[in-house]
Amino acid sequence: MSQQSTVAEQALSPASSRRTASFSDVIAVVAGNALEFYDFTVYAFFAVFIGKAFFPAFSATSQVIASVAVFGVGFVARPIGGIVIGAYADRAGRKAALSLTIGLMALGTAIIAFTPTYGSIGMAAPLLVVAGRLLQGLSAGGEMGPATTYLLEVATDQRRGFYTSWQMATQGLAALLGGLVGYVVSSTLSADALSSWGWRLPFVLGLLIAPVGLYIRRRLHETLDADTAVKGTGELMSAIFRGHRSDLLLSCCVLIGPTVTVYVVGHYMTTYGMRVLHLPTSTSMLVGLMTGSVGLVAPLAAGMIYDRRPGTRMMVVPQCLSVLSIVPLFAWVITAGTGTLFLTMVAVLTLFRVLMAPFHLCFVPEIFPKAIRSTCISICYSVPTTLFGGSAQLVVAWLGSVTQDPMAPAWYLLTTNIVSLGAVLLLFFRHRRKVAPARMIATDSRLQDKPAT
Repeated sequence: MSQQSTVAEQALSPASSRRTASFSDVIAVVAGNALEFYDFTVYAFFAVFIGKAFFPAFSATSQVIASVAVFGVGFVARPIGGIVIGAYADRAGRKAALSLTIGLMALGTAIIAFTPTYGSIGMAAPLLVVAGRLLQGLSAGGEMGPATTYLLEVATDQRRGFYTSWQMATQGLAALLGGLVGYVVSSTLSADALSSWGWRLPFVLGLLIAPVGLYIRRRLHETLDADTAVKGTGELMSAIFRGHRSDLLLSCCVLIGPTVTVYVVGHYMTTYGMRVLHLPTSTSMLVGLMTGSVGLVAPLAAGMIYDRRPGTRMMVVPQCLSVLSIVPLFAWVITAGTGTLFLTMVAVLTLFRVLMAPFHLCFVPEIFPKAIRSTCISICYSVPTTLFGGSAQLVVAWLGSVTQDPMAPAWYLLTTNIVSLGAVLLLFFRHRRKVAPARMIATDSRLQDKPAT
């Protein structure tokens, strides 16, 4: 057999021996990601009530600030979870790590849902909520790497884009469900009931997915080869920073722009629409519906296109379009000031972000060797989220107050997405000949080695 074929088979290993994933496997893997984004949505929706329950001694404004600050604690824990749980997945297996993350996530959610108020147990109440957020942050930081790695490794070579794109699609689905549950609960319960116990219902409903996800995850087929797995975290981190430091740094930069876009376009735009554009509250609240709908459908379509043409340069086009469209779209919306254009801008910017799913979830992970892949992907997602995601809304709000410029969010979005565009182009032209085309090489080699008939 040719050397080219041998290299390709190594790149694809263990494709020949792995079991084809069922749809239940995909659902089990993405369940944790869905739970994370669902919790994010409902926490943001009920931040006022959470503040009243656990910080009653504060003023109304300070209660909201304290509630948001507690939520931010989860961002601090993400890099720790990314490194620790990502390394655990590269040592003990993807299956073990995925079971751990959904268990931690469920425990953190349960603590928030069932912790008594400050009036019942005093300072223990906010401390328990902080502990719950830390557990959620650890699990969220460690979830993305093992989950994405598992989907990439268990999928057939013609379905990698579609399978991994479910990671992003479930974020859109979770945002839609979170917004829907929040709307139903807040619309059907009285103000007193909502304040005293009703805000807990969405978290309790979110917990229902955890036992099912944990049960199915424990039945998953392991994709990590124990014989070639690293034996210790020290060996793992040494291998990453000795041989893949520049790729890891570039991959983190790839996620900066999209991460900021998630938190500015997907969350801050609700406030921006009401306070800056002076749109009706009902119109501004449709931001979640727009981002959730686009985020559910578009990644799956992008993943299927990637499966057909894994080496195409079109894969990097959405990031280029994002950079080119940010300033014109904001300028247009500010000038026109209509709700329709505002929601169109939200949908378009979300579309360009989620169309990058194949690059983020297939191309970048395939850069890293299988033995260190889970840890690298966990770091790539958790570090930008902590540094840029958690602070994005604060930064654009501060820029707006200092400059009094309604274009402030656009300038920050533009800057961060230019950084990501540079990293995308560098990685693509650096690795396109050894990542996606490996599958094509394997096919060509098998055809060449086949005897003529």
